Amino acid sequence: MRTTVILNLKGGVAKTATAVNVAAILASDYKQRVLLIDADSQCNTTEFYGGDPAKGNLAELLRSGSQEDAAWGIQSTRFTGVDLLAGDESLMDLDLTKVELQDVRATVLRDMVQSLDKMSLYDWVLVDCPPAFNAASAAALIAADEVIIPIKLDAFSLRGMANLMRQIANMRQINPKLRLGGLLPTMWYRSENIQRAEETLRASGLPVYPHIRRTNKVDDMTFDQQPLLVSSPKSAAGRDYRTFVRALMEGGAVNG
Repeated sequence: MRTTVILNLKGGVAKTATAVNVAAILASDYKQRVLLIDADSQCNTTEFYGGDPAKGNLAELLRSGSQEDAAWGIQSTRFTGVDLLAGDESLMDLDLTKVELQDVRATVLRDMVQSLDKMSLYDWVLVDCPPAFNAASAAALIAADEVIIPIKLDAFSLRGMANLMRQIANMRQINPKLRLGGLLPTMWYRSENIQRAEETLRASGLPVYPHIRRTNKVDDMTFDQQPLLVSSPKSAAGRDYRTFVRALMEGGAVNG
C-alpha cells in the first residue's frame, strides 16, 4: 500500500482539485482501492465526495489516540473504488501546541495506515492537507511514504518552497521513509513569466511532474461534485491529471 500526502503551505494551488481527481483516476483507470483522507478543516474534499463528518472524521481519530477507539470512521462514497475519512471543522483547533501537550497523538494516523496495510484493504491512501503546518499535516507526514506538492507558478509560491522543504526535512527525523515524490505545477497557462518560472523549477534539481493546465472546468466540477474524468474528461486539466497519474504509477517525476 502506498501513502501519498498532497501538501503546500500556500493556499489556492489546487491541492483539493488534485486529491479528488487523482483518487478518481486511480480507482477508475487503474482499479486501485483508494482511501482518501481529508485533513483540511475546510472539508472541501469531504463535501466533494459527499462525506458526513458526523459518521466519523480525522479530528476524532487524532484526539482519540487509538484507531480502535475512533473505529476509523471510514465511509464509502458514490464513486466506486474511493472511500473517505472525512474532515471536520474542529481540525482547525488541533494545532501543534496540543501535539506537544499530548492532547493529540500524532502517530495515530500512521498506526491506522499500518493496520489497513496489514489487512490489505486498500492499495493507495491519499491525504489532502491544509495550507498550514499543523497537527493534521504533521500526522499525515508521519504516516506517509511520499509528498506531492502542487505549486502555482508565481513568485510567491517559488519563494515559499524553501520553508516547505525545510519542514519536510524536519519530519524525516520522525519518519525516515518520507520522500519528496515531486512538484506538480498547476493552473499552467501560456505566458512568458509562467514558462520562465517552470524552467526555473525544473532547473532546481527537484523532481517535477508535467504541468496541469488552467481551465474553468476545474471550477465547474466543484458544482457538479464529479471528478473531471466524469464531468469533463476531454478538458485540458482532465487530460493532464491522467498524464500525471500515469507518471505517478510508472515511477514518478523527472529530476530537473
